[in-house]
Amino acid sequence: MKDKLTPEDLQLWQANVKDVKPLSKKVPKRKEPPVAKIRTPQKPPLKRIVKISPSLAPLQNLGRKELRHLKIDARLDMHGLSLEEGFDALERFLVRSQERGLKNVLVITGKGALSAENTLRHQFPRWLEETPLRELITSYHPAKPQDGGSGAFYVGIRKRVKK
Repeated sequence: MKDKLTPEDLQLWQANVKDVKPLSKKVPKRKEPPVAKIRTPQKPPLKRIVKISPSLAPLQNLGRKELRHLKIDARLDMHGLSLEEGFDALERFLVRSQERGLKNVLVITGKGALSAENTLRHQFPRWLEETPLRELITSYHPAKPQDGGSGAFYVGIRKRVKK
């Protein structure tokens, strides 16, 4: 590669740049596109789960008779939530349900992809059995078809122990 321009190249270059005016020394500020402000709902502080007892009773298995007369005190619909959002929403819901003295709640996870392991429906039982949420509940059971079927669960809430 040559370092210098040939006389023909120099003449061509000068002809192309003869109308070019130098930029001013002042650099104009770029206008950034306006950023949409996303309002996040203010969440009241969550009281962290307190250990109820060192040994928890096994989760109850509700029979048909109990399910037939089950009164649902509150519902949580987790459609459209990511796994992280779903877990946070479930934790807040169960803590508040226990604080309010509710007995039975319905949690709607949706069916999701039936074979996918990373859906709310597949993770829900694990969250209730393998996390501190276990200390807030007495039982959980798939819902009846009229309440959401395999895309929903009845959850029994443990009574809050007063200190």
